[in-house]
Amino acid sequence: MVVPRIEGLISLSSEYKNTITLHKGRSNKPAVIFIHGLGMDQRIWVNPDEARMLAGRFPLRYLLSEKPEPIKCGTGEKMPDVRYRRFSIGKTKRDLKTSFADLNSLKYTVIAWSQRRPAGPIDIAVSELKKVVEFSKEYTRDGIILIGHSRGGLIARKYLECGDVSIKGLITLATPHHGSTIAKWAEYISPLASVIGDLVHEEDKKKFSYTIDRVLDFIGSKAIIELLPDSTFFRSLKNGKRATIPCFSCGGTNPSLFSLYRWRLKVRASRGIFTWMIEPVELFSIPDILEKVIPKKFYPAELKRGYGDGLVSAQSSRLPWCDNHYDFDVNHASILFDEEVRRKVVEAVAEM
Repeated sequence: MVVPRIEGLISLSSEYKNTITLHKGRSNKPAVIFIHGLGMDQRIWVNPDEARMLAGRFPLRYLLSEKPEPIKCGTGEKMPDVRYRRFSIGKTKRDLKTSFADLNSLKYTVIAWSQRRPAGPIDIAVSELKKVVEFSKEYTRDGIILIGHSRGGLIARKYLECGDVSIKGLITLATPHHGSTIAKWAEYISPLASVIGDLVHEEDKKKFSYTIDRVLDFIGSKAIIELLPDSTFFRSLKNGKRATIPCFSCGGTNPSLFSLYRWRLKVRASRGIFTWMIEPVELFSIPDILEKVIPKKFYPAELKRGYGDGLVSAQSSRLPWCDNHYDFDVNHASILFDEEVRRKVVEAVAEM
């Protein structure tokens, strides 16, 4: 049962009616609340094919793309008259599923909501979570489990400080429990723009400049600064564990986030046969291009293969007092869709 609008429920004020999706399961199973990360919304859990990042500016699939395959476009000595796009972000994945769908199929009540200020302070999101938890109690007799991605895990941790005894488990995915240095990257993005700009066709420079400006605005926002390891938020966050709550965390070790390819028409000759192909050539990738602008001694663990997922280091993703932690060869976004990660999440929920 999908409830895009919540009506007739006094536990939730009218301002939240359009922000919640709920699939009702069995009341003798815990209800599971999914908490999205910074700049996202509930679609990352419920309908990830439509999810967008950076406060709704860019499709999430940009972080999940693979190198496109070459395209055969003709044979013969004469160059074919073929039109094609100059650039590609790669082959994008479709029909994405998360633990939201997995647990729904197992008859758990699953709830996801869109934070009204997805790039606002964590404390505001915590106050919203409190209302969602109270609403969710109507659908279960077996407590509530919180699952948070990225900053969503910190929102869940902060909520636990209120001592709500209905919470029976916490799962975090790619959450920066010890902070992230992403806010410090802003000073390197501007010179990076000139490096990439030289690779971009003149017709695309205006669009590219707009994109970089939006990324700079986001990275320099107060919400990002709140995630720095020495921020006021982390100084106030309590690390004590409530012994009655089992906890589980996962992190990623593949920092590859994004690649841009240029299509080029090439000819292959074999035994007198000429085959014309449109082939992708990588212009740049993130984080590889960041190595050109970030001094080696300052290069963060978040961007090192084997040490981070592109935004959060594997070490930071470990919940300090968790019962079990696992690292996977995934980036900050793909951790939500990886089948092995999803299997571990389902197992963890079943054991809570």
